[in-house]
Amino acid sequence: MTERDIFVAALDQPAPARAAFLDAACGGDPALRAKVEALLQSHDAAGSFLGTPVVEPPDPAHAATRVYAPSTGAGAAGEADGDPDAALTFLAPPGRPDSLGRIGHYEVLQVVGKGAFGIVLRAFDDVLQRVVAVKMLAPQLAATSPARKRFLREARSSAQVRHENVVHVYEVGEQPLPYLVMEFIPGETLQQRLTRTGPLDAAEVVRIGRQVAEGLAAAHANDLIHRDIKPGNLLLEGGQHRVKITDFGLARAVDDASTSQSGIIAGTPTFMSPEQARGDTLDTRSDLFSLGSVLYTMAAGHPPFRANNTVAVLKRVAEDTPRPIREVIPETPPWLCNVISKLHAKAPAGRYQSAREVADVLADCEAQLKVHAKLKDYSRIPRRTAHPSGRRKWVAAAVLLLPAVVLAVIEFAGVTNLLPSPRAATGTGAGVTAPPPGPPAAAAPGPEPLPPTFTNGVGMRFVLVPKGRAWLGGGKDRPGDAEVEIPADFYLGRYEVAQADWEAVMGENPSHFSRAGGGADAVKDVPDADLKWFPVESVSWDDCQVFVERLNRREKESGWVYRLPTAAEWEYACRGGPMADRADSAFDYYFARPKNVLLPESANFNTAQQRTCRVGSYEANRLGAFDLHGNVHEWCADAEPAADGTPARVTRGGCWDFSASACTAAFRDNGAPGFRHFNLGFRVARVPVGGG
Repeated sequence: MTERDIFVAALDQPAPARAAFLDAACGGDPALRAKVEALLQSHDAAGSFLGTPVVEPPDPAHAATRVYAPSTGAGAAGEADGDPDAALTFLAPPGRPDSLGRIGHYEVLQVVGKGAFGIVLRAFDDVLQRVVAVKMLAPQLAATSPARKRFLREARSSAQVRHENVVHVYEVGEQPLPYLVMEFIPGETLQQRLTRTGPLDAAEVVRIGRQVAEGLAAAHANDLIHRDIKPGNLLLEGGQHRVKITDFGLARAVDDASTSQSGIIAGTPTFMSPEQARGDTLDTRSDLFSLGSVLYTMAAGHPPFRANNTVAVLKRVAEDTPRPIREVIPETPPWLCNVISKLHAKAPAGRYQSAREVADVLADCEAQLKVHAKLKDYSRIPRRTAHPSGRRKWVAAAVLLLPAVVLAVIEFAGVTNLLPSPRAATGTGAGVTAPPPGPPAAAAPGPEPLPPTFTNGVGMRFVLVPKGRAWLGGGKDRPGDAEVEIPADFYLGRYEVAQADWEAVMGENPSHFSRAGGGADAVKDVPDADLKWFPVESVSWDDCQVFVERLNRREKESGWVYRLPTAAEWEYACRGGPMADRADSAFDYYFARPKNVLLPESANFNTAQQRTCRVGSYEANRLGAFDLHGNVHEWCADAEPAADGTPARVTRGGCWDFSASACTAAFRDNGAPGFRHFNLGFRVARVPVGGG
């Protein structure tokens, strides 16, 4: 057997039997044994070939992986040491002078990494005119059925998750070798950042951690556990403002997430959960423990569990408590340590129970950090604390109230004159004295800002739309001419109302593209887990009013009410909220970066599938709201007579069976309040009571 044959066969051996297998297969050849064990060690550490993050290093001269210069023809590129295995013989002839060769409609421009399992390429997509990364399985492994199947399984797992904080997989192919095409990220990994800068401050830890939790929530919604969350698998996109999770190569469905089929405990030991280290069955809370280890590493500058060998590390993960962060970095705020400690609970039941919950907690921390941005001592930032219970609660209340009671008695007895009258200047609470003569006292601090996201009792998620000014209309390089002022912050549905949301409130599903709908054949290959998150459609404006009425009765939120957004609120949110300059309105499409071209990968419009798709399948806009272009037309609150003068209601956003020109931010249409169609849906606004 060759070195490759032994390596591949060893992967299928249970861990306890592997040593005996190598003894027999290597036939007493120590050099061969060493080579195979090195390959196995590399395999165990990386977990999978997909574990190689694809980023463009901020300084190519100091990149961790070697970068290969382009040549004039296919198969001419190789490693600097002349390794013949680096020849790109599988590429088709190039179509341009700076290309190494072609894979389909991709011109390969550069080799950015190479290992035992495959090769990572930078390429240019001729069809969609963008730079992409291509990961290809090594030819010697592609010839073996187990390796080929595993690669394709891992690639398809990666492609299931579509979220702004997850690296986007564009395509999975099998010829000339199994490959996947994905985003090429300008930036560096979190591990590279930590190696370069050391520990991060609390604000940066929270910002990065919140985005990782958002990405994990999207993966977990697809019933996928990542199983290898670590700094090396977190990419910091250019400018380090957006975090993206990569390497879903180890991802498994929730019902199949324990040890790997080869008997290896898959993952990176330092960042494993205790149940993962023991080889137990996993659920999504395993990723949350790993996230806690990432937060610890960012705050302390090193991982929480360290030892001299893998077995010792696994033992520490399963049994030990890491050194308190404040012993390492004393200025770390206690509330951040508490969040990490809860994530690090050995028993899954003791942790936060979902990535969504973690994202919301960190979003709250992030909001408070912004309010207190001038404080250098982050430990002084107030945090919500648990209420005392039982007898201790009453004792604590009595102790706190005693000074106020005494003060009230002597005040009303006329001994003092400390309490302000109803007309006197007010402070922040009872017992605050009126300001003394002289310069006026500083104004009391305003209310804390609203959290950037909100999830209601049904599970519907909302993004905060900040108050401000903007210009509506315009597009195609023409600035808008309708200036609006949104007087108060409000929330808008992050997604269109999904079939699952409608069923939870209304108890039925009217959608055409559903199992019982007229378009059942169009979605017959869509898993139930995805279909329930398709937008509800075939609902009239009148139907939407019934939905929001029932939602308000169900939620009973103090100070807030649900309703359809107005057409102005919808467009204001679509455009990303407040505008600094009227010129910002001269764009048709509002994503993270406004643009005037809508490509097929940007939104669900006029596609070959000719149906709706799962909400959140395309990129979000600047506020984090999805599908404002395409998918379904969205009902708005406004009345607007139809062309024949009959009563009608406004719709916005374009839909799946319209062209790009009808999916712009400024485009509007209308329909009779009772009209239903399978391209009509809606999203909900959550606004302050009395806010319109």
